[in-house]
Amino acid sequence: MRRRRATVARVKQQTLCLCMIVKNESRVIERCLSAVRPFIDYWVIDDTGSTDGTQDLIRKVLDGVPGELHEEPWVDFGHNRTRNIQRAEGQADYLLTLDADHVLRQDAPLPRLTADSYMLRYDVPGTQHRFKHLLRGDRLWRYEGVTHEYPCADEPDTQENLDALVVEDHADGGCRSDKFERDARLLRRELGRDPGNPRTVFYLANTERDLGHPEEAIALYEQRAAMGGWGEEVYCSLLEAGILRAETADDWPAAMDTFSRAWDARPQRLEACYELAAGLRLRGRHHTAHALLGRVVGQPEPEDLLFTRPWVYRWGLLFEFSITAHWVGEYEAAVRACDRLLALPDLPDTIRAQTVINRQFSVPRVPAPSSPAHRRSKAGKGGRKR
Repeated sequence: MRRRRATVARVKQQTLCLCMIVKNESRVIERCLSAVRPFIDYWVIDDTGSTDGTQDLIRKVLDGVPGELHEEPWVDFGHNRTRNIQRAEGQADYLLTLDADHVLRQDAPLPRLTADSYMLRYDVPGTQHRFKHLLRGDRLWRYEGVTHEYPCADEPDTQENLDALVVEDHADGGCRSDKFERDARLLRRELGRDPGNPRTVFYLANTERDLGHPEEAIALYEQRAAMGGWGEEVYCSLLEAGILRAETADDWPAAMDTFSRAWDARPQRLEACYELAAGLRLRGRHHTAHALLGRVVGQPEPEDLLFTRPWVYRWGLLFEFSITAHWVGEYEAAVRACDRLLALPDLPDTIRAQTVINRQFSVPRVPAPSSPAHRRSKAGKGGRKR
């Protein structure tokens, strides 16, 4: 442990203080703290009522690292995180916030930090997003929101992305068993108090979706989109509403309209285009789907923060293109697309297997190249005519 800490310290140029709120995290807290320990110089952890020995595990893993463990009554996430982060003010150059089911991973040397805050990337299957997990230690920060809370300050906040540190979210913490029901209660109460808060509407829509309430979720997503504001949240609202209409409500015409509105709202984001093309292809509308895909295959993933799907840009659009190319008679293009897919080292096994099968259908239909003798014969005839 000492050797690893010394290695990180040579890269790190400033001090870090770990900030957490926890409750009944005995199953996961050692994993989290063991990973982050080499990076931190101080820690402030608030326990909101653990009865499973979480406190003793914290003391054991962080033994030898200066810090504070506080017992704090639970109110809501915004209140309790604010109490925690303000206790840590001035304890280090930067404050690092984590949940107990997070694991911090270093992908590159940590540069000198100069911004007021940094957005760290989440490493989770399927989607990618960023959150503000690294904050200047000399600012008075607070958290807004009863759940899905976010840090803010009264002073101007210069924010940058930081790729050197990545958060692995295992989503297996002690409060996960009733997470959606709890979040729904908190968000409904907050929406009653402040019905014009677009973030509350968005995360209540997500929660209703996760609870299996598609009609309520669709209505809230449409409400959030109509409120305007942050373009990424508007886009994600329309995207999710379209997916629910296509998959749960079985209303493809409405889904097409919603996907189209999402794409128009944020043209650089292509998840809605993918859903639109895949839905058209599944319904036999191959030419329409192929025309859409031909315009976007190969476009890079944008630098958006909210719930991007890297696989759509990496292989999803190309996979759909490889299928529609076959059905519209562009067999050479289909084979080339399959070959590009099969060359990707991170292509999922199921997609790889299907691509191999798809390629076998297209290869026999690719016209054979003319033989050299045949080409010379045609050239000779052309010469005699002249």
